Amino acid sequence: MHHIFGIRHHGPGSARSLKRALQELEPDCILIETPADGATALPYLEDAKIQFPIALLIYNPKNFAQAAYVPYAQFSPEWIAMQYAQKQGIPVQFMDLPMAMHYGVQAAEQVQMTLEITERKDPDFAGEPIGYIAELAGYADSERWWNVTFEQHDNDIAIFEEIANMMRTLRGQLERPESDETLRREAFMRKILRKAIKDGFERIAVVCGAWHAPVLEDLKAHPLKTDNAILKGIKKVKTAATWIPWTYERLSFQSGYGAGVISPAWYELLYQREAQATIRWMVRAARLMRKENWDASAAHALEAVRLAETLATLRGLSLPGIEELKEAAITVICEGSQEQLQTIEQALVIGDRIGKIKSDKLPIVPLQKDIEKAIKSARLTKYRKTSDSNWLKATSTNPRGGIDLREETDRLKSQLLHRFLILNIPWGEVQKEGKYDTGSFKEYWKLKWKPDFEIRIIEASIWGSTIEQAATQQLRKYAQEAQAVSALTPLVEQALNAELPEAAHSLIEQLRDATAMTKDVLGLANALPPLVRIIQYGDARETNTSAVQQLVDELLPRICLGLPPVCIQLDDDASEEILSKVRLLNHAIHSLQREQYRTHWYIALQKIIAIPAVHPEISGACSRILFEKGVQDQIETSRQMHFMLSPGMDSKTSAQWLEGFLYGSGLLLVHHPDLWQILDTWVKQIPPDEFQETLPLLRRAFSDFSAPERGKLLQLAQHGRVLSKKTPIKITPVDTEEVATTVRALLGYTNP
Repeated sequence: MHHIFGIRHHGPGSARSLKRALQELEPDCILIETPADGATALPYLEDAKIQFPIALLIYNPKNFAQAAYVPYAQFSPEWIAMQYAQKQGIPVQFMDLPMAMHYGVQAAEQVQMTLEITERKDPDFAGEPIGYIAELAGYADSERWWNVTFEQHDNDIAIFEEIANMMRTLRGQLERPESDETLRREAFMRKILRKAIKDGFERIAVVCGAWHAPVLEDLKAHPLKTDNAILKGIKKVKTAATWIPWTYERLSFQSGYGAGVISPAWYELLYQREAQATIRWMVRAARLMRKENWDASAAHALEAVRLAETLATLRGLSLPGIEELKEAAITVICEGSQEQLQTIEQALVIGDRIGKIKSDKLPIVPLQKDIEKAIKSARLTKYRKTSDSNWLKATSTNPRGGIDLREETDRLKSQLLHRFLILNIPWGEVQKEGKYDTGSFKEYWKLKWKPDFEIRIIEASIWGSTIEQAATQQLRKYAQEAQAVSALTPLVEQALNAELPEAAHSLIEQLRDATAMTKDVLGLANALPPLVRIIQYGDARETNTSAVQQLVDELLPRICLGLPPVCIQLDDDASEEILSKVRLLNHAIHSLQREQYRTHWYIALQKIIAIPAVHPEISGACSRILFEKGVQDQIETSRQMHFMLSPGMDSKTSAQWLEGFLYGSGLLLVHHPDLWQILDTWVKQIPPDEFQETLPLLRRAFSDFSAPERGKLLQLAQHGRVLSKKTPIKITPVDTEEVATTVRALLGYTNP
């Protein structure tokens, strides 16, 4: 005789009721709704050290795009059944349709090389039967109704008969057509059940999703001949199975084979401390608020418990659910703050628990093996064993560390870390030396290994069995989604940094095609600095970047021709954006030290200055560049400055031009007294009623100067020249305190 126990996947109430039912029934065999080919992984659990949640991984070794993840938590009824079978020494079998058959019926064009993990959404009542009955009961969604009815109560074993009756009625009266996949699964489950009966087991416990319970009760209503016909002709794919760590965050999604739950942390508390769950949850919420430096006392927690219980009573509930807890928490503990409530939800509704499983028998996927080998070869093992944040190769005398790309082992480190970044495993973060850091022989990395990286490695296995293959395929996937030049350029940079020549070649060709088709000058301008960085890093990595060099040769003239027109008629915000591009382009072009590049660039800057409608800050910055590079002499620069700071010019326009001209350093005013004199004269001529409006712009122009620079400029204002240490200081009395106050205000000094 067989007994059907229809459960909710990851349901704490179902788990408690199932434990009682198994103890009362004392079955001699247990069948569990899990893909049958996952049973090969059961022996790996012997003597394994487990920290929940974990997941059963069933995959096609030849095509890791075909992979299913069946998660388990401490409160999963299926896990309770497995534990009972192990303790009692009775057989346990997985009875669901094997993933080998699932993969066999998938058409080649339907196989997506991705791990599909989508957030749960409210069910469509028309297509989801439990949602239909929840609506009849007055609930907005099936999740809340099921929790209130079955999971938050300490039900006796009779609940399983009630669930079966409800599902039997729903399936009979709604006449909802089942999918081909569901029909195949249920046919296979009946096949396994018939075999168990034939093998002579007398008290068979069947643990399955509640929806399937009615079709497994009466085997005569579903003839063997019909089930065989449903399963006939399905090809099988060879699969392998293992156990992997999982997370509560992933458990809160619907992922792969297994259904998710939206509140795993709350379910854990319900399972462990059902009678005290409300009090314990509120106490933890108050502690969390204090940890985050928000006010929350024991009195807050007590008052929130009372409010949650009152809400439950008003709504006809025997116990508060997660909705009542959240409403009480935001009212009493969070005092209406959504930010604080989100912190509580993440920690106490979803949870941050990360699973672990250790066993000498446990096989690992090929990508894991390759990564272990790569980490060892790059001598990064010690950084993986700690979860602390560490600078790579840091020493007591050099706390920032740093690796030298000319050394083979250091290049392996950089290569591996860049490949990890491509696979969305941010073990390391490159730390830049400065604003215009475009690469050198040194790289500075800060490393921090996180426990969930183990899961991300397994997820990345869909792209290949080695880290080189996986990173290459991942980049190709990104390239398929990227069309714009701005999206493709970083991918080229990633491919070359990670030393993936195959991916780099195809990406460069795709980027060349994209740049040939685009008319977006700013998009091309965004692409140039990263391409220059690629060329420079290529020198350090001994990478052939001739294709990138050729692309830069094609892009630069187009950028220089197209840039002047886009600088016309801009507002302040748009001019800031263009100006940042001009400065980055200037740095990139000069870093390559090619005369033909500089010639094109200087012509473009001269054209920008000659256009009256160009924003004054951009014009000032271009004048500064041309003056510093010797393209424009002091006479011409003084003429431009005199014109822009002439009495007839609007004070705001003059101040914006000056801000662009002085950006970065004010030393040219110290070394070129004529320019200082023009500035000094202009400031004196600003009408008093305009000066207060102009002052903030002027202060911003001087704000980035270093303290020594500002000190020298103050000396200029006081004495007309910069004094050396040997120059005797002759102090001339100032006629009015207002002059000194004004100069100090310009330079950002606090008034005395």
